[in-house]
Amino acid sequence: MRTIYLDAFTDTRTGLLVGNPYVTGHDNFPVDQKWINLGARVLALLENLPFYREVVTARFKIWTGWSLGWPVTNMVFTLAEKMWNSLETEGMDTNQRAFFLSKRLFETHNRALEVHPSMTWEDFQSAAAGRWELIGLLFTLTGLATDWVPHSDHIFMRPNTMDPKSLAITATAVGDICLQFCDSTGIVNDIVAWLLLHHITLLAVVYGESDFRPWRKLGELSTTVFALGLHQDSSGKAPFFLSEMRKRTLVAAYSMDKVLATFLGRPPLISWRYCDIQMPLDLSVEEIFADPVVRDAAIARLDEKDGWNLESSLAKGTWPRIALITSVLREKVLELSLSWQLENLSQRVQELSRESRQLRQGLPEYLRWKPDIDVAVVSRVEYDILFDVHIEFLYNDFLLYRTLGKRTQTQPEAIVEIAREILKALIIMISEKIRSGHPIKDTGFNVCLPGLPSAGVLCAELLRRSRSTVASSSLEFPRSEVIQNLTLFAAHLDTIVKPHDGNYRVAQQGQKAIRHVLDQVLSVDSLSSVVEDTGTSDRLIDDSSLLDGVNFDDHDLFLGWLDGNMQHMSDSWLAWVNFT
Repeated sequence: MRTIYLDAFTDTRTGLLVGNPYVTGHDNFPVDQKWINLGARVLALLENLPFYREVVTARFKIWTGWSLGWPVTNMVFTLAEKMWNSLETEGMDTNQRAFFLSKRLFETHNRALEVHPSMTWEDFQSAAAGRWELIGLLFTLTGLATDWVPHSDHIFMRPNTMDPKSLAITATAVGDICLQFCDSTGIVNDIVAWLLLHHITLLAVVYGESDFRPWRKLGELSTTVFALGLHQDSSGKAPFFLSEMRKRTLVAAYSMDKVLATFLGRPPLISWRYCDIQMPLDLSVEEIFADPVVRDAAIARLDEKDGWNLESSLAKGTWPRIALITSVLREKVLELSLSWQLENLSQRVQELSRESRQLRQGLPEYLRWKPDIDVAVVSRVEYDILFDVHIEFLYNDFLLYRTLGKRTQTQPEAIVEIAREILKALIIMISEKIRSGHPIKDTGFNVCLPGLPSAGVLCAELLRRSRSTVASSSLEFPRSEVIQNLTLFAAHLDTIVKPHDGNYRVAQQGQKAIRHVLDQVLSVDSLSSVVEDTGTSDRLIDDSSLLDGVNFDDHDLFLGWLDGNMQHMSDSWLAWVNFT
C-alpha cells in the first residue's frame, strides 16, 4: 500500500495525475554573484576538455562499465563541447567565456528534466543540455578514469598536463561544487543520481571508504533514488533506454550500499525489503540505446528461462545482474552479523549458506571461475569478473560462519574450510596473473578483503592445533597445504601492495603477523609447548592468547582481521563494484 501524501492525486484511476512532485521545475531565484564566480572557476577548467576526453576514452579501452557506458559518457562530453565552443562565446578568452557560460547555466539548469514513455534518446540529450549536474558528471568520470588508466601512460607524460592524482582530487572538488549548485535549487533527476553514484566512488578512490564523505554522500544518493521512484518499477513511465538504465542505477546504488555497510560495519541505507528491484536485462549498453529493431532482436536472443545472454558474454549485463544477486544475499548476511539476536542463529546461518550455494549453482556455466581457466584467452576484466563472482559467494559464507563463531564463541568447522578455499583460490589467481603478464594492481581488493581475514582464521587454527594433543575436530586439515599457501600469501603481499598504496601499512603488519605465526608453529619451541586437552578444545581460542608472542607494532589490526573487520583500510573497495 502506498502512503505518499499525494497518492490520491497521482493515482491514474482518479484522473487527477499531477506528475512526480520531486522532479517538477523550480522558480528562478536571484543567484548570488559569488556562486556565478565559483561556477566560472569550474568552467574555466573546460579549457582542457580534449585532454579529459582522451583520458576517459583510454579508460573505455580497458573497461566500459555498465551503469552508464559509452552512449551516456559520449553525450556528456559532446554537450559540454558544444557549450564551450558555441558561437556565442566566439572571440572571448577563457575567463570571459567561463563567466558568460556560468551565468547562462544558472539561468537554465533548474528547469525540470521531464520524462515520458515516448521520449527518444535525442529528446533526452536536448533536455540534458545546460545543466550543472552534467558538468559535475564530466569531471567525475574523468577523475574515475585515472584509477583505470596507468599513471605511466603517455597521456599523462605531456608537458603542462595535470598528473592523475591532482586530476582526481580536482574532479572530487568540482563534483561536490556542482552537487551544491543542484541542491541549492532542489534539482533531482536521473543525471543527479548518476553524478552522486560516481562521485561517491571517486571520493572513496581519493580518500578511502573509512573517510566520512563517501558514507555521507551515500545518504544523499539513497534519498535521491527514493525521491525519483527508482525503488519501484517505472518501466511504464519512461522510455525503454531510461527504464533499463534506471534499473542499473538502482542496482549500482544498492551494491555500493552493501559494500560500504560491510566495510564500515553499519546498517545498510537501502533495503531490498522496501524496494521492487528489477533485474536488469543481459544487454550491452549499446543494445539498450539501439534502434527498436536491433534492441528487440538482442532481447529475443536472451535465454527464455532465466534471461542470461546465450553468447557467454561477460561484457553485457552480466555484472549488474550478478551484483544484484550477491548484494541481496549480502544484505541478508548483514542482517545476521549486525543483529544481536541469537535466536535460531545456527539454523539461520545454515539456511543462508544453503541459499548461497543454490544461487551459485544456478548461474550459467560460463560464469563459474575454475582453477584451470586459461588466463591467456580471456581479457583482464573478464578474468577478474569470474574470480570476483567466485570469491563473493565464498566471502558471504565466510561472514556468516564468522558471525556464528563470534556470537556463540565456537569455531565452526565450516569457516576453516571456507578460509582455506579462499586462500587457495587467491594463490592460484595471483600465480596465473603473474604467469600470463596480467596486471595485479586490482588484486589488492581480494588480497586484503577477504584474503587477510581468511589468513587470520587459518593462522588461528594452525596455532590451536599445534597446542592441543587431541584432535578436536573431525575436519580434515591439510596442514602442509595451509602452511605453504600462507607462506606464498605473505610473500605476495609485498608484490601486490606497494609502499604508495593506502593499505601498505596494514599489509605489512599482516605479513609480519602471518610470518610470526608460521615461525611459531614450525619452531621446536612450538612443538614442545603442547598442552593437555581440557575438554574445551572445540571452543574458539581467545584471539589475544593466540597472539601473545607476536611482536609487531599494531596488535589490534590483526585482531580486526580475525573478525573480518577492515575499517582500517583506506584503499577503495567500491572500485570492485565495477560499474564506473
